[in-house]
Amino acid sequence: MKRMETYRPYAEALRAAVDILGDEKQLADRLGVDAKDLHAWVEGRSAPPLGAFLEALDVIAAGPYSHGHRRARVAVLPESPSTTN
Repeated sequence: MKRMETYRPYAEALRAAVDILGDEKQLADRLGVDAKDLHAWVEGRSAPPLGAFLEALDVIAAGPYSHGHRRARVAVLPESPSTTN
């Protein structure tokens, strides 16, 4: 049960993206992943790969306008060393 709690933020975001696109198949197609894998992520049984999660966040950010496929706008940037001393 504790593992499912760890994955809950991913599952909640993926469910929101599913709601926007209409169903899990639509989101799986958008993310380019197997529907069974997506279902496990939505259920909170495992975490999605970072790229799939970021694409799901793009779907959420675009809301009802997300039906057209776009490149990811959300990105993870490496932390740069501090330049202030």
